[in-house]
Amino acid sequence: MKRLRIGMIVPSLNTIAEDDFRRYCPPEVAYHVHRLRLRKENGIVTEESLTGAYLEATEEAEFLKDMSPDVIAFNCTGASIAYGPNCDTRLAERMSSRLGVPSTNTMVAVKDALRAVGAARILQVCPFGDTFSRVEAQSLSDAGLDVHRSVSLNFTDAKVAARMEPSEVVERVLQNIDDGTQAVFLSCANVRAFEAVPELERSLGMPVVTSNQAMLWGALRLGGWRGAIGNAGRLFAEGNVD
Repeated sequence: MKRLRIGMIVPSLNTIAEDDFRRYCPPEVAYHVHRLRLRKENGIVTEESLTGAYLEATEEAEFLKDMSPDVIAFNCTGASIAYGPNCDTRLAERMSSRLGVPSTNTMVAVKDALRAVGAARILQVCPFGDTFSRVEAQSLSDAGLDVHRSVSLNFTDAKVAARMEPSEVVERVLQNIDDGTQAVFLSCANVRAFEAVPELERSLGMPVVTSNQAMLWGALRLGGWRGAIGNAGRLFAEGNVD
């Protein structure tokens, strides 16, 4: 039986996505990672940095195409929506067409994942400032998803955000839940949010979706993988990968 192979592009500063894939990817699925340089200005990732990554994603994916993957995934939440309305969908379509390989990206996968778990009145938690949070919230709203509230954690360095323990991620979410919240989206592929999902879903009794969780789910689904993954949240419960 042919082994499903996923090719994933991550920003050069990312330290979490590979750990998450290593922890949750089914053993019968292989994944291969290529890093795209995410440039900084005065040590900070800017909107222009993310736009540059978006524009370079298709060409960078050629490196992954060389090893004949079944799926290519561009895994950067902010960069996947950095080029205007509906740009995440356009990027997935452009990559698929140019590379001849089914392709997706973080925000396309997140939107599909939120729909799959029936998310409504979503608390969106972005680790960065309000500018980035607003772009994410608008992209979700434009896709017909119900964003109840947006929270910015105001990190300026993604490498610092990556040092948060899953227990701190849980605490940050619990501090921002209100009676109107019915689902949670934790953005950024460089935060240990995936590991926090089981505890949050037990505590809150509602679905929780994260960037890396959705990226893995979306890539597996695009590649035709079917099944469930234990301790990976409602998204990976039987029936959601179909």
